[in-house]
Amino acid sequence: MKKTLLATAVLSCILANTANGQEAGFSAEVDSRLTYDDNILRTSDSNAESDTSLVIAPELSLGAILGKQRFEVTYNGEYANYFDNSDVSYTDHEIKVGAKFDHSYRLTSGFDVQYKDKHEDFGDLNTIFDGLIEFNRYTEKQINGQLGYGRQESFGQLILKLGHTNRDYDNNDQEYRSNDRDLASLAFYYRIAPRTRLLAEVVYRDYTYNSDFGAINRDSESLRYQVGVEWDLTNKLEGTIKVGYQERDYELNTLRDIEGLSYEADLEWKPNTYTEIGLVAKRESIDSSLEGAGGFLRTNYGVDFKHGLTELTKLTGGISYSKDELVFGGNREDTRHLAELGVTHSLFYWVELGANLSYEDRKSTVELAEYKVNSINLTAKVSFD
Repeated sequence: MKKTLLATAVLSCILANTANGQEAGFSAEVDSRLTYDDNILRTSDSNAESDTSLVIAPELSLGAILGKQRFEVTYNGEYANYFDNSDVSYTDHEIKVGAKFDHSYRLTSGFDVQYKDKHEDFGDLNTIFDGLIEFNRYTEKQINGQLGYGRQESFGQLILKLGHTNRDYDNNDQEYRSNDRDLASLAFYYRIAPRTRLLAEVVYRDYTYNSDFGAINRDSESLRYQVGVEWDLTNKLEGTIKVGYQERDYELNTLRDIEGLSYEADLEWKPNTYTEIGLVAKRESIDSSLEGAGGFLRTNYGVDFKHGLTELTKLTGGISYSKDELVFGGNREDTRHLAELGVTHSLFYWVELGANLSYEDRKSTVELAEYKVNSINLTAKVSFD
């Protein structure tokens, strides 16, 4: 953490000193929301606790350009206060320092260093959390690098990515989930039309868990091979679709390996100037949050939209569906349904107010894993450039 903060301070000084003579920029955005949630810890109906919370989430960004090189420091925070259950209140921090280097017409590179101190939303996990009084917390340190040969507008482009992540849990007896992750990926893009590219990629990840905690060794390796297409069609349709094969192999023979179809889609469609529709789909293997268990397959589909009722007022919403296929302990299966509907209004060009309702329902073959939650949100966003 000290090294990350030192790097942040040093780069901040560099950016501040060069801001007068170079193209630079500072931006800030503060999101706030007042939320009533009738099941804050996502537990079964018999143990559900409701509460109202106030969340303030600032986002700060400082960037500079030195010749062809780009530098940026960002901070994202989230400060949450629950009115009745103070144990659930949390403070999250995320700091990122990054740089992009333009070496020649064909060769580019970049890196980023990140530090996170955050809470974990229970709705994303497959653990049964009856009896807990606070969110899981973790700290995470990341370093990522990228080397590219060719440009996005070239006929061909090759991108190599390498990364290392260390995550440590420190409460709710979650230490057995602390791990180190290594990433290596190689992607090739080939242009077949001015706004369309084909792609092929291989992604490798290695997971090493803290051997001082946990009932079993959950170390594993995963490989994903995918091909796909990337569009950017005259600002009407843009995004990427990938399809392929994935496998996850555990060192412990008693844990069931995972293999099968893999896909990923992220599309944005603008049928007219006042409507935006987003489509996402993903099928991936994920390590379980249950102690003594391996991994599972998660399939997710979602649609969201923004529709301009007037120049200043927008209707927003979305629905999503996900299924977790847990390949251990009797083949448990969870499904989640989520729906949200709201409205936003730009009071000024730098102030946006909003309100929305959301509903989430998790069904499971294990009754204790089921929950329902309703939320009412009042939001405000203030932007400074």
